[in-house]
Amino acid sequence: MEPFNLYLMDMSHADNTSGVDRYMHTLLKGLEAYAHIKVYWIHLRHDTTILFHYEERTEFYTKITIPLPQQFHEIISQKFWINKYNEQIYRIAHHLFEEKENCILHIHTLNLIDLALYIKTHIACKIITHLHCIPWKDSYNRDKNKFNELFTLQLTKGKSLTRKRNKFLTNNSELQSYTEADIIICVTNCAKEFLQNTMGIRQNKIKVIPNGINDFKSKKSDLTKNNNGILKMLYVGVLSESKGLSYILEAMRIVQRKGYAISLTIAGKVHPLQAFDIKEKNRDLLLNVTGRIPFEELSVYYRESDVGVIASLQEQSSYVAIEMAMFGLPVITTAVDGLDEIFTDNVNALKVNTLFSKARGLTVDTVQLAAKIIFLIENKKIREQLSLNVRRLYETELTLDRMMKQTVEVYKNITREINHV
Repeated sequence: MEPFNLYLMDMSHADNTSGVDRYMHTLLKGLEAYAHIKVYWIHLRHDTTILFHYEERTEFYTKITIPLPQQFHEIISQKFWINKYNEQIYRIAHHLFEEKENCILHIHTLNLIDLALYIKTHIACKIITHLHCIPWKDSYNRDKNKFNELFTLQLTKGKSLTRKRNKFLTNNSELQSYTEADIIICVTNCAKEFLQNTMGIRQNKIKVIPNGINDFKSKKSDLTKNNNGILKMLYVGVLSESKGLSYILEAMRIVQRKGYAISLTIAGKVHPLQAFDIKEKNRDLLLNVTGRIPFEELSVYYRESDVGVIASLQEQSSYVAIEMAMFGLPVITTAVDGLDEIFTDNVNALKVNTLFSKARGLTVDTVQLAAKIIFLIENKKIREQLSLNVRRLYETELTLDRMMKQTVEVYKNITREINHV
């Protein structure tokens, strides 16, 4: 295969670890197997401890980390200043592009389309936009009224939304990141449908490649579970409202009132005061709030738990869901977005419906969630079968190898287009 140069471009924030961060490191690990791809990583970081850009070289890639301005959100809203900023970034990184052919810019943050287009004025290249989420759905945590308005519009208008697309756009760069890209990679079919039906993007420009991860499951036999008659459930993730932890706690109370013994481990980034508040307000429940823990420690919870619970109100290609599948952990999940696509109800997971009303907005059916928990308490053999089936799902659909083959195929095809220009 003809060699080419791949430029990965993303943004991150020192205070947050996102799915994009996880994807970048997973992709870089996967690219190690493809010697014909020369990889460069242009990483813009919002971090008060970084004052100057710096460059790192590994055996497999070159990385330039460039600090974002403290007032970046104000800057990107003004064309003059974003152009000036892009000029500076290119000045810093231009040596990575000198005398290079077959160049692909793979952007993982929609705001970076301006930078990609600026670079394209200096070199011959193709642009890939990677859509890791459906942007308007992130408004659930910021502006509930806005989310409810758009959710209602989507329900009532169905697929005829292109005339209303401006309502769904989150910033000036979003539409441009779709229309100016040569290819858009989505992680779910529902994101593809959003691009086609709401943004008006043609189908042949969109590729769907679900996330995948390396198999970290221990090759040794799993730990012997000793749960003393208590169903041990596991929640993994941040504690944002859209992740639905409150609905899990509500369902636990319903289950307990019916006389069943259950516990919940909550693993994910949480402020100590928030952790204290959760435990104080839910003293009637058996909770273990770990905070953020290393993956080695988290893997023990994956193996020791009986059930993984995901109650997200919006989710694309969830790494938590993939990890649960990898460890063969039976899953109860909301039937939303990518979660609904990944799992098959009553085959490799149990699904719970969401409810929507003008009064309450989007919520989880906690009565149904409680019923699913009780069903798994009473049916150990079903849990065992779900475990086998969800592990099989991981092995066939959600591996890093599968994701990389599909991604490199996109790179290969777009490189052919460069050579035919």
